[in-house]
Amino acid sequence: MAKTITKTDTTAADTSIGFDYQFYYFFYLILELRHEESIGLEVKDDVHVEFADGRTLFIQTKHSVQSRADGEIINLTERDVDLWKTLSIWANAINSESDKKAFVQKSRFQLITNKSNASNPFIAKVVKTQVGDNSIEDFMIYVKSLLDKTSDLAIKGYMKAFLKVPKTILQIFIGNLQFDLREDNLIDRIKTRLLEKIHISEKINDVYDSLHSALRDHNYLKVKKGESITISFDEFNKKFKNCFKAGLSTKLPIREVHITIPEDPSKQIFVKQLIDIGDLLPSEKERMIELTTHLLKLYNNLKEWEAADGLLPSTKSRFNKNTILIWTNSFRSSYREVVEKFSNGTSIADMEEEIKRKALECLDEMRKQILTIDDTQLDTELSNGQFYLLTEEKSIGWHFEWEKRYK
Repeated sequence: MAKTITKTDTTAADTSIGFDYQFYYFFYLILELRHEESIGLEVKDDVHVEFADGRTLFIQTKHSVQSRADGEIINLTERDVDLWKTLSIWANAINSESDKKAFVQKSRFQLITNKSNASNPFIAKVVKTQVGDNSIEDFMIYVKSLLDKTSDLAIKGYMKAFLKVPKTILQIFIGNLQFDLREDNLIDRIKTRLLEKIHISEKINDVYDSLHSALRDHNYLKVKKGESITISFDEFNKKFKNCFKAGLSTKLPIREVHITIPEDPSKQIFVKQLIDIGDLLPSEKERMIELTTHLLKLYNNLKEWEAADGLLPSTKSRFNKNTILIWTNSFRSSYREVVEKFSNGTSIADMEEEIKRKALECLDEMRKQILTIDDTQLDTELSNGQFYLLTEEKSIGWHFEWEKRYK
C-alpha cells in the first residue's frame, strides 16, 4: 500500500487561498478519473491519485500571492522554501519505507504551483538527469553546493533530508519527479474539462455550480465525521451523477421574452379566424392583444431555444407535427356530423351556425391541451400560443372551410 505522507509537514499556507487552490486542483483531477482509480484530498498528500496498476501519484500544491513589481507571481527559485519543503516531505516518506525501491518505482511526485519558472537551475538539472545528460553523482554535487551556499536553516534542513535518500533510490526518485508551474486559473480549466465531457457550452456553468457545491458539502461532511476524503471512480459516478443531470437537463428554460404587439392585431390571420367563428368580436382589442401575447411568447421562446439551447429543427418539426395531429383529431371529431350532412347535399351556408358551434368546440378543446416540446412541458399560455401560431402560419384552422377562406 502506498505510503501516507505526514500532513503536519504539508500545510500549504496560513491563508484560505492555499486550501482553495488545493481543493480546485482536486476538483480538476477528479474529472479525469477512470475505472478502478481513486483520488484523495489531504490523505496521503495534499492530493493523491491511485491508479488501477498500483501506482500512486503524490501531489503537493503550493500557491503564492507574492508578486513582482510587474504584477507577475514570483518565480520558483532553486532555493525556494516551497520547493525544498516539498522535496523533503517526499524524501522523508521514501526513507521511512522498508522497501524504498519498490515504493519509489510505483510512485510519481508532482509539485503544482502558480509560481513562475524563469530558468530555474534546479529544475533544469532534474530534467537533464531524467534524460541521461547529467549523472546522479553530478546532481548530488550540485545539491550539496546549494546546501553550502544556503544560510536559511529551515531550507538547509530540507536539503539535508533530500540528500539522505540513498543514491540508487534518489536516481529513481528524480526520474519520477514532475514540476507543473504557472498552474493558475483552475476554475477556467475545470470548466474546459467539463466542456470536453458534456460538449454543451451553454450548460457548463450549471454543471460546474452543481458539482462544486456537492463536492464542498461532501468533503465538509467527511471531515466532520472524522473520515478521510477519498473518492473512487465508481463512487464519484454514483454520488455526483445528478450534478451532471442537473446541468444537462433537456428541459428548456421558459424565458420572459420581449413582446412587440402589432400596431393593428386584428389584421393577423389567427385573429381573423377567431372572429370568423365568433370567438372574438371585432371590438375586443384587449382580448386580441392578450391572445397575440400568447402567440409571441411561444414564438420568441422557440427562437431563443434554437439560438441558445440547441433546439434542433427536427425537434421543432416534430413538435409542430404532433400539435397538428392533436388538432386534426379534434377537428375531424367535431365536424363529423357536418361532413355527413354536407355529403348528403346540405349546403355550407345552411349549416353556418352549426359550423361555428363545432369550431368553438374544437377551439375550446385545444385550449385545454398542455403541450410538450423536447421533454419540456409548456404552460397553458404557451400551449395556446402554439395553436395560435400554427393558425397564423395557415397550418391549422377552425372554420370548416378555413383552408378555402385563408389559404
